[in-house]
Amino acid sequence: MKISIGTSASLLVLAMTLANGRALAGDDLQWLESPHDAKALAWAREATEKTRQRLGALPSKAAISRELASVLAQAPAEPDQFLLGERKVRFFRDASHPYGQLQTAPRDAKGTATGWKTVLDVAGLREREGIPFELQVYTFGSSCLAPEYARCLLRLSPGGGDEVEIREFDIAKGEFVAGGFKVGKSRAFAEWMGPDKLLVAHTLGQAAKTIAGWPATVGLWTRGQPLDAVKPAYSGESSDAILQVSTVGTGAATQGVVTRAIDYSTFEVALIDAAGNARLLPFPRALKSFGVQGASSRHIIVQLAQDAVIEGKAYKAETVMAYDTGADAQDGQRLSAVYAPAEGEFVGAAFGGFAATRDDVFMLVDQNLRQRVVAARFADGQWKHRQVLQAAPGETITLRGDERDHNEFVASIAGFVTPRSQYLVREDGGRSLLAQDPVVMDGSGFVTEIGSAVSKDGTSIDYFLLKPRKPASGPQPVLMTGYGAFGLSFRPGYFDAVMGGPALKLWLERGGSVAIPAIRGGGERGSAWHMAAIREKRQNSYDDFIAVTEHLVRTGFTSPDRIGIFGMSNGGLLTATLGTQRPDLFGAVVSDVPLTDLIRMRHMGMGAAWMDEYGNPDDPVQAAAMLAYSPYQNVRKGTRYPPFLVTISTEDNRVGPGHARKLAYRLEQAGAPTYFYEDEEGGHGVSDAFRNPELMALRMSFLVTNLMARP
Repeated sequence: MKISIGTSASLLVLAMTLANGRALAGDDLQWLESPHDAKALAWAREATEKTRQRLGALPSKAAISRELASVLAQAPAEPDQFLLGERKVRFFRDASHPYGQLQTAPRDAKGTATGWKTVLDVAGLREREGIPFELQVYTFGSSCLAPEYARCLLRLSPGGGDEVEIREFDIAKGEFVAGGFKVGKSRAFAEWMGPDKLLVAHTLGQAAKTIAGWPATVGLWTRGQPLDAVKPAYSGESSDAILQVSTVGTGAATQGVVTRAIDYSTFEVALIDAAGNARLLPFPRALKSFGVQGASSRHIIVQLAQDAVIEGKAYKAETVMAYDTGADAQDGQRLSAVYAPAEGEFVGAAFGGFAATRDDVFMLVDQNLRQRVVAARFADGQWKHRQVLQAAPGETITLRGDERDHNEFVASIAGFVTPRSQYLVREDGGRSLLAQDPVVMDGSGFVTEIGSAVSKDGTSIDYFLLKPRKPASGPQPVLMTGYGAFGLSFRPGYFDAVMGGPALKLWLERGGSVAIPAIRGGGERGSAWHMAAIREKRQNSYDDFIAVTEHLVRTGFTSPDRIGIFGMSNGGLLTATLGTQRPDLFGAVVSDVPLTDLIRMRHMGMGAAWMDEYGNPDDPVQAAAMLAYSPYQNVRKGTRYPPFLVTISTEDNRVGPGHARKLAYRLEQAGAPTYFYEDEEGGHGVSDAFRNPELMALRMSFLVTNLMARP
């Protein structure tokens, strides 16, 4: 066979393609990929026990365990409070109730609640049914039926994975509804279309599935009808990533909304009426992450990822758009621009960046990492705006609209050392404090700064830095985290899960600092910031993080032996990549529930849905880019690596435990100081201080010993 290659770039592609073939053919660790394979589980259990013993013997471990137990015994952070009709709802967790309690209380006009009552104790449910259920709580605004909000659809996950049972629960009586709606264990979604009708999608039996194993069809399910008799009202393709459902409107005017993620950059939105008729909406397919951003009593809200011409009119990328579903709206006039960001402004966030009420759309507007809230209301043929809130630098706002029959919403404000406050914001702009987190530690000795560094290609990268006002002399111990994919961004939070929860207190009290680089792949500067680090451009994300790290070293703030990196999910990929690319730059690496083998990603968890983000290994150019950074393939014998702690759950069926297992095994083969911990419950959120205080104590001992202890 004669091959003609015309450029050095083509030679590189050919070489990497051949390397790709070798990686697939010569991967001797594929046996670790199957979550419940006996041999793989035996290895994971042995490695976990070894880690328990090794980290448990560290000099700092006993003190850290005692301190963490003391922190967890204090009053916990206030859970999200949902205002639903005449009651409030919350999912309460503390050290005594690590699996949580669903609670309700009556509310007054200001949102004040007294006398919380537990209506479901998840630990008790686990004991009664003999199944390790965990309650997945995203929002009760749509899972409870308006306007009484007494009947709710609860998502119960056996083991904490993405497969759930959906059951109808009477929150007023505190019991499951006898003969009520129930979807068996599967990947499933359900939304109320009326008292006796659901919009439902599931993967039970022979139901059609997407490439990532999520439901590929959506139908209307009438009470009393067998679930397997539900006919599809809308169908995606088997090659899709995921279909998600929501609703728009209230009462008899409620309609179903299906967001079809063809991939995580390309979306189709369909409307389903009460009779089960579906129609596509005239949005372009290039929408920002996760497609539909919310819905008011009549408007469906999306945001453009690219410039677009819709119905003959041009709109700029980042414009927030609305589609009017009202029966009185005129065809051809249903589409409108809600908000067009000014130069330097970026609107929204993937989670908590929008809230919609009866008449208003609330949006986070970000400029240079500083946030404010803008409200928009459609009146007299146009959207009119008003500013509602502004956060101090270093604070983070999240938004939530629980009800579509009122114009009040909930805003939460928090910072690294600013306890989260939840406010009910009324239509007149007044606000009432719903709840405030108890003080975990005195934050007056710390200051939050926003700085910037220059990446390898000249791009300016902003970052958050929390540091002591009066630091000890010498290089500072710093923990760094980030995400940088799917348009998702990490921002300061008050001892929240992103920052390691209450365990972070132990780091700060010992004089530690924290940094979050706003790297490309995230959404800090809009869709273009996300797209600048997908597929063959992903190295930009890692170069950005490295640039901030080197800046902190170059300015004398810290030194490589004092820098620890931690991250979860794509953040776990981030830290694993940084630790293998630049082992000289970091003193410790925590890779939690990570992706690590980009070539085999599509064969584990729901990785097949993410090829638009990371690349397709069958494409030579993309495969070359993936192999250049994929951590599992880039572990090299003879390299001096910093200590790695790799953590996962057997029941994590989102990324799959194979990634973590294979990386840890390969690192150990290469002689790297490696620690591996696999919990057999917990799913993708395994690193939770209430659920798993042992793991978080071991993690903090690992970091303190490697970054703070001096020879």
